[in-house]
Amino acid sequence: MTFIRLYTPSDRGACLDIFGSNLPKYFAPEELPLFTSWLDKPGLTDYFVLEVEGTVIGCGGFYTLPDLRLANLAWGMIHADHHGRGHGQQLTEYRLRLMQERYPGYALRLSTSQHTFGFYEKQGYAVKEVVKNGFGEGLDKYIMEK
Repeated sequence: MTFIRLYTPSDRGACLDIFGSNLPKYFAPEELPLFTSWLDKPGLTDYFVLEVEGTVIGCGGFYTLPDLRLANLAWGMIHADHHGRGHGQQLTEYRLRLMQERYPGYALRLSTSQHTFGFYEKQGYAVKEVVKNGFGEGLDKYIMEK
C-alpha cells in the first residue's frame, strides 16, 4: 500500500538515505548541505513523504514565490531501489494537484537535471533554460515550466 503524508522531523534520516541513494547520478554531492538545511528549516511546510508498506521511500515538496506568482516543485526523489515503479509520478502528481488547488493562476516551475527532465516533460513541463554544470560538474540544470 502506498501512502503520501506530510514530512515530520522523524523522517529526516529516511530522506537523507533517499538522497544518498541517488548520488551521484541525480544529485551532486555538494547539494547535500542545501537539502539538509531544507529538511531542518523551522516550520517546513508543503514537504511530503511517500511510504510503501510503512517505509519511507520517497520525498518531495514545493514552495512559492508569491511576488512572482510562481509555485516550484522542490527536492523530489525516490529511493534508487524503487525507481521505475511509478512512485515518482505518483508523488509528482500529488504535489502538482496541491499546487494548482492552493495557487491558481501561478506559473508552475522546477529545476532538474539532464537525467530527469524527460520525466517532467511527460508531466507537461517544458524546458525554458539549460545551465551547463548548473548543479555541479557534469550535472546540468534544466529550468522547466508548466
